[in-house]
Amino acid sequence: MSANDRCSRPRKILIICQYFVPYAASVGVVARVVHLARFLNDCGCEVHILTSDGADFGDLGLGGFLSELNITYLSDPLKKSVQERLLRIGDDPTGSASGGLSLLRAVKRFLNSFILPDLGIFMVPKYYRTAVTLAKSKEIDTVIVSTPPHSMQLVGGLLKQRFGERIELVVDYRDSWNASTIFARKGRFTSRIARRLEEFTVRRADIITCASQPMLAKLTRLFPDRTLDDKCLLMMNGYAEQPCPMAAPTAAEELRIGYFGMANDDNRGYRNVQPLLHVMALGVAAGLRIRLVFYGSLRLSRIDIRKFPFVEVHRSVPHGEVLDIMRKMDYLLILHTDPSNSDEVITGKFFDYLRARRPILCFMPRDAEAVRLAERFQVGAWLDSQTPERALEALASLEHRQYPGLLDDRLVSSFSRREQYEKLYARLAGSA
Repeated sequence: MSANDRCSRPRKILIICQYFVPYAASVGVVARVVHLARFLNDCGCEVHILTSDGADFGDLGLGGFLSELNITYLSDPLKKSVQERLLRIGDDPTGSASGGLSLLRAVKRFLNSFILPDLGIFMVPKYYRTAVTLAKSKEIDTVIVSTPPHSMQLVGGLLKQRFGERIELVVDYRDSWNASTIFARKGRFTSRIARRLEEFTVRRADIITCASQPMLAKLTRLFPDRTLDDKCLLMMNGYAEQPCPMAAPTAAEELRIGYFGMANDDNRGYRNVQPLLHVMALGVAAGLRIRLVFYGSLRLSRIDIRKFPFVEVHRSVPHGEVLDIMRKMDYLLILHTDPSNSDEVITGKFFDYLRARRPILCFMPRDAEAVRLAERFQVGAWLDSQTPERALEALASLEHRQYPGLLDDRLVSSFSRREQYEKLYARLAGSA
């Protein structure tokens, strides 16, 4: 397709992702792609989604954003089996420890230990064949692949290899691949293969978008000979719609801390709630009035949540209702307990919490990107996930802190999804 052709008519965009509504367990897993698709559609683009099925979790309140999108669901038996198992395990979020969940975690780790780059590799041929058909029949000129799972990036590389300049390839990282200790392989041989797989797509990409600044820095260090600076673009998650007015302080006798999304008690995971519960239990024993409120999937196999009476657990809240609940909290929690990759972490929750104009509480290692932003812009506080004594001291001071950044309308608005996604749209509109 010539430069004149690209400029004379709206883009025809194919977005490839393994998780999409209704086959995803939480809003956080799909919000970036759902809102990006809707934004591009509102800009006049013709948007197609290629994803896979699984266990049906409902539309998570995002159904209204899906109109006018063309969605193709592939059959994915492995994903469906895993998700259905999780649904059965998670039927009682306040139940006792689950041996079934521990077994599921062990099996997943065992399989991932020798499958490169991840279990999604088995779906790559199916995605590729379907994407080729869509690219031809729908005259697709732009392909966006959003990951993880990082196996999906191979689909983008294969499509670019086949169609060449006919399509523009956007590689979208929500988490780093080989630059992240969570996903990078430890063995010399497997690490070399994994890097070559990533390089296969990276060197073919026209644009590389990343959800946080550290991802960009690590990617350019990982492939220094690929001159990626001109390709890379920071595109944070942002929040949808308009920011809320500043909320008045709650009148509750307890300090209410809300968490929205998935959490677990996996010692080797990064959403491990155990350290936070133990710190808060110490605070409550010392006289702090705290109420920790979970909304979402709490997958427990080692602890019994009923032993922590200051905790409330509720099921996921529809997207249209969640903002009202957030604004009733004194703090909104971000949880990330793995120090090995915390430097790049800034989840979608950070931006939703900003929109709600409530202080953000980061229970994370010191170097986390969310902590840096919260402190730099004075919109939240940090609890040290690695040092209980320091976390307890900070917890005791939360009631008396002020956050002037939340009062700054211009600052809060700068983190909207529209302002973030306009960067990509401008790059696409200016490329030829």
